[in-house]
Amino acid sequence: MATSTGTISTSAGPLDVSTLVSQLISAESQSQLTPLTTQASSYNTLISAYGNLKSALSTYQSAVKGLTEASFSSQKSSVNNAGTGTNLTTDPFTADVNSDDSTKIVAQKIQSAGIASGTTFNAGDSIAIKIGTNSPVFVTLQANATLSGVRDAINAASAGVTASVVTDGSGDHLVLESNTGGTANTIKVTANNSLSGFAYDPSGSTPSTMTQTQAPRDATKAASGTYSVSVSQLAQTQKLSSAGITPGTTFENGLLAIKTGTGSTAIIKPATNTLQGVRDAINSSDAGVNATIVSDGTNDHLVITAKDSGAANTIKITGTGNYSVFSFDPSGSVTSPNVATGQTYASGSLSLKVGDTTVAINPTDLNNSGAIDLNDVMTSINNANAGVTASISNDGTNDHLVLTPTGSSATSAVSLTGAGDYSGLSMGAMGQLLKAQDAKLSIDGVAVTSPSNKVENVISGVTLNLAKVTTSADNFTLNISNDTSGITTAANTFVSAYNTLAKTISDLTKQTPSTTLGESTNSSPLASESSVQTILSQLRNTMFSSVDGGNGISTLSDIGISFQKDGTLALDATKLSTAATNNFAGIANLFSATDPDTTNTTSSKNGIVTKLQTLMDSLLSDSGLIATKTNGLQASLKINQDRQTAVQTRLSNMKDAYTNQFNQLNVTLASMQATQSYLTQQLANLPKVGS
Repeated sequence: MATSTGTISTSAGPLDVSTLVSQLISAESQSQLTPLTTQASSYNTLISAYGNLKSALSTYQSAVKGLTEASFSSQKSSVNNAGTGTNLTTDPFTADVNSDDSTKIVAQKIQSAGIASGTTFNAGDSIAIKIGTNSPVFVTLQANATLSGVRDAINAASAGVTASVVTDGSGDHLVLESNTGGTANTIKVTANNSLSGFAYDPSGSTPSTMTQTQAPRDATKAASGTYSVSVSQLAQTQKLSSAGITPGTTFENGLLAIKTGTGSTAIIKPATNTLQGVRDAINSSDAGVNATIVSDGTNDHLVITAKDSGAANTIKITGTGNYSVFSFDPSGSVTSPNVATGQTYASGSLSLKVGDTTVAINPTDLNNSGAIDLNDVMTSINNANAGVTASISNDGTNDHLVLTPTGSSATSAVSLTGAGDYSGLSMGAMGQLLKAQDAKLSIDGVAVTSPSNKVENVISGVTLNLAKVTTSADNFTLNISNDTSGITTAANTFVSAYNTLAKTISDLTKQTPSTTLGESTNSSPLASESSVQTILSQLRNTMFSSVDGGNGISTLSDIGISFQKDGTLALDATKLSTAATNNFAGIANLFSATDPDTTNTTSSKNGIVTKLQTLMDSLLSDSGLIATKTNGLQASLKINQDRQTAVQTRLSNMKDAYTNQFNQLNVTLASMQATQSYLTQQLANLPKVGS
């Protein structure tokens, strides 16, 4: 770069070097730099405008994705009580429609016969997997492989199934599950040589060792109709409570065994011997219960609650040693340890505790046998009227004293503490605060039981949530019907989302003619962009394409949605309502139908929303039209910026060169002025002729 050697100053000579150089560089800049900065501004404006367009398209994409199949095929439930009287039940249950598994789409699953562990399948052998109408995908073993290797090769081939290996008593099994649910996406397998055992074609005549373990099923809707429902009992979770335990009590020996329902028995040995240690050990086990400690202000109570409701989920607790106070038998009775037949008692004491009430039991020889025996103990307990009934059972070898809480004490904890000869009769049990029970209800006169108050798979596609028991005065009916208001909401959302997008695009592409003669039209950034017109054209073509299978509804115009002159959509509510009433399923098909052949994205078997989702994904992808256009503009802007840098460097060098040249000229002119002044002065001093 040239370096200025002079000072830009008008005092150095007659020339205003600063002004001259500034004017010359300004002229050069106008001709070389200004076109580039103008072009850069245009690029930045377009990039920003495409960013706004992308944002608007993304918002529209989100709205379209929110319009699921359920949006256009929703059903609703209503509960009505036609009973008479003043004490009718309110809100005994609610109903969720299409919320249970009975209406969900299911994929086919097949399984091979048992294969011995370590079996090898030969390199070069192949298997072909075909899903529905798709082309088969061929998988060839590149090397000898175990069953796990076959599984991995299938999964790596993206054959439309997920392969896994399960093991049972008959060996290892290859399991194939279709990645797409529905009856149109069944699995067909052909195989050769060592893989031939995996062939599966239920329509063929060749026997196969592969069997179907899960049948494919299409999604369905809840069964519309009116159902009479009454609830006689709610499901309940069993809850037990111990007798009062003095704070600080420790449990020095013994174990707890807890079994809930049909689950396995959990053996529990607390890490610490406090009541808190017992609680924590129970909660950290897999016993199917939760344990808490509740204080009544004086004593602590261990409360154990089953995790699951239902009559089958009863709790059985067996405690030994100090833990015997936590025992509980589902029958509600407390049974003593073994008592030898003919056992007699000469001395000692008995203390019976029912709930928080303690009664001393003093047996006497009531049957005049000459000694106190187990019958005397039983009779003495019954005579005490302490809230339990005592009886004797025999297991074939030994007798047992059995205590059963009764009346108002039926749910109380019971313990019998013996001393002396009676020590062998010591026993205890938790009280039952809530019993395990199923929900009981009637649907159209059919008795139904459920372990939970969430009753599923009774009415197809409907889940009942029970809250209260009904009475004989009630007369509840449940109505399941098509939700035409839901379709109206979804259609309005569909129209509104597009109109918002259309408005944004209109603002980005509009041209406003000038009202002043001679002035050019005022154009928005994307007014001349053909890419935007392409996007609009694709959207409109998609929206008004035809959809098969609607039984008379094949286009948006059939349900009252049409384009207006300004490019927005309008909805004829009356026409939509009529269509929803007459052909509810046809509207759902129009919007959300899906071609089983997922590769055919433009198929007339795909609904409008299905096609729009595919189109939006394409437009907004990294290789889509918006990204391609934006990347091109950014590349052009980078070239422009490089050119501006080069021009600015050239202008800087030119400025230095001009400055040096004009400074030198100024020095020369200044010297000439001095010489002229000197000569003028000398000439003025010459003698005048004739003087």
